[in-house]
Amino acid sequence: MKRIALILIMAAMVAACGPSREERIDQIEDFEDSIFELAIAADSATADELTEMYVAFADKYPADSLTPEFLLKAAEVQSNVLHTDRAIELFDRVIDNYPDFEDVPICYFLKGKAYEDNSQYEEAKQAYQTFVDKYPDHYMAEQTRLMIPCVGMSPEEMLSNILANANDTLIRQLHQSSQSE
Repeated sequence: MKRIALILIMAAMVAACGPSREERIDQIEDFEDSIFELAIAADSATADELTEMYVAFADKYPADSLTPEFLLKAAEVQSNVLHTDRAIELFDRVIDNYPDFEDVPICYFLKGKAYEDNSQYEEAKQAYQTFVDKYPDHYMAEQTRLMIPCVGMSPEEMLSNILANANDTLIRQLHQSSQSE
């Protein structure tokens, strides 16, 4: 009887530990593959399930080198299904907990995009500006700096703004060249 109780206790302990790191990674990769092989757009439930797999891994292995990558993927998945609050929370988790992660600059940018998708234009501008201020040499910094004034504008307003700035620039260039002659 004691032997059966000991076996049951050991089985419960193994089950409580859950899958190993490698098993969790395999589960995540299998789930990603099943989504991408079917070439389906993730619905909300699928996105949430994949996000929870990423977050569970991050919670279990916070110091693992894959954790910030998985959290970034989780944030992108949530952003893609317009769960912007959850996406922003996950972008912030990467930014706050993994400041040396190579894709932190992208987190700021994508956080701005999530705010923009949620019509939170001032927050979007702030996230984009933080990206530009912190990473001025990033390959996306100049384009981001130029797009900040256009956040929240309709396509027509953006085109009008671009044309107005282009005309101003052209007029200045013409003026400068006429003065130098």
